[in-house]
Amino acid sequence: MNFKKNIKKFLYYLSKKNFFIRLIGIKDKNIVFLNYHRVLSDEEFKKKNRPDDDLVVSTENFEKQIKFLSENFNVVSINDIENNHFSKKSRVVITFDDGYFDNLNNAFLILKKYKCPAIIYISTAFLDNENYPWWLKIWDIIFNNNELVVDGEKYDLSKKELKYKAYKFLSKNIILLNQNGQKIFFDKIIKNNNLEIKYEKNAFLNKNDLKTLSKNELIEIGCHTHFHQNLKILDNLELEEEINKSKKILEEIINKKVNHFSIPFGTKNTFSKEILKKIQDQQFKTIVNTEHDLFNINKLSEIPRIGIGNNDLENRLYSKAIGLDSHINKLLGR
Repeated sequence: MNFKKNIKKFLYYLSKKNFFIRLIGIKDKNIVFLNYHRVLSDEEFKKKNRPDDDLVVSTENFEKQIKFLSENFNVVSINDIENNHFSKKSRVVITFDDGYFDNLNNAFLILKKYKCPAIIYISTAFLDNENYPWWLKIWDIIFNNNELVVDGEKYDLSKKELKYKAYKFLSKNIILLNQNGQKIFFDKIIKNNNLEIKYEKNAFLNKNDLKTLSKNELIEIGCHTHFHQNLKILDNLELEEEINKSKKILEEIINKKVNHFSIPFGTKNTFSKEILKKIQDQQFKTIVNTEHDLFNINKLSEIPRIGIGNNDLENRLYSKAIGLDSHINKLLGR
């Protein structure tokens, strides 16, 4: 592990040399998809009461990132990726997953300021905060309690590191449950532990928010299924419901065709060729995942994305945005 880390550091050092960039095949007209989730106010970000720091960016750092991207790259709409009539700068596409309210309240204002287009993939069950995703449910339960009993096993949650450990372990099990299985799981936890749950209010966009975003020329709306389930564990009927229902709901709300799809979780163990075919059958033009691979214009149903976190500033952001991270991971066999 240390050997690979040292090799990676050396490759990043070489990346500052133009000859190395050319040597490993990074071209001026490369396209890299960047993946965001939440953009929190600086005050909210400092609270640190969340399990996934790599999925959250502060408003301050998000503005630094967008300013840097706008000055050093050609930030393009997902609808323009097949169009080669751009400057010689490498191209980036900015994407958001899930449909959090802060995408409108915080991120959108900054995107408008720098005139950067983006696509927001919506999980429609969370619109109007009618449902709450399992990863926020389990974290709220863990964060607000000092112990928890799950299937007869007691979890000590008295320290923050123990909370993270429990979250990581339980998440691996919950992701393997369909929506009905998740409901049974949480009903049992709440009953057995005599819990009163207070979920985050207004975490997600409502239908009017979605209409507002959709009317702006910088924003494209995409589909992220209905309940954000692991598609690989669903039967055919459940799979079709997840894909078709979300597309129908979105098109009715924004009164536009929805052409782009993001696979929930997006790693290779959560989708298959058969699932991609089911999605393509609904006439989506592009399908994105979260695999750290290299973009191929001939594979618009398997577009990889690079996750962007709060610490990805300047050099780190640059290496991700030119596709260097993907190249290095490929060189190291990751």
